[in-house]
Amino acid sequence: MEFEEYIKSLREASKSRAVLVEGKRDKEALSYYGVKNIYTLSGKRLTDLPDLLEPFREVILLLDLDREGEELTRKIRSILSSQGYILIEEFRERLGELGLTYVEDLYEQRGQNKTFGYGSSTRQDGEAMYRPHGRSDSRDKGRHRGG
Repeated sequence: MEFEEYIKSLREASKSRAVLVEGKRDKEALSYYGVKNIYTLSGKRLTDLPDLLEPFREVILLLDLDREGEELTRKIRSILSSQGYILIEEFRERLGELGLTYVEDLYEQRGQNKTFGYGSSTRQDGEAMYRPHGRSDSRDKGRHRGG
């Protein structure tokens, strides 16, 4: 599976589902590509996840492919499935097909692919940044000012 296709399908799936990752760097990497509804495990008890993810019925589990990620996935699967959540693990599996072990490594792929981020632009220092699709730099453009 190609990287751009992976990101595009993950971005689309995240519009109506929670995306559960391990930590802040994972969240930053996914946010860079326009992935929505990202929740981190960092600093949270696993038993609190059903309350945290309450607005969603479907959860994309996107934990690292290392031993710790495997164990967390098993525990989270047990907790959330017992609460009636629909768990989607295909993106985690496809991470391995991309040759990646850690979610945060997706961020490293930005310079190796033609298309990096959805709605990305370049800051003055040359670093790409995420900007929601369709939003211009001038938010007042076309706005009527009454007098």
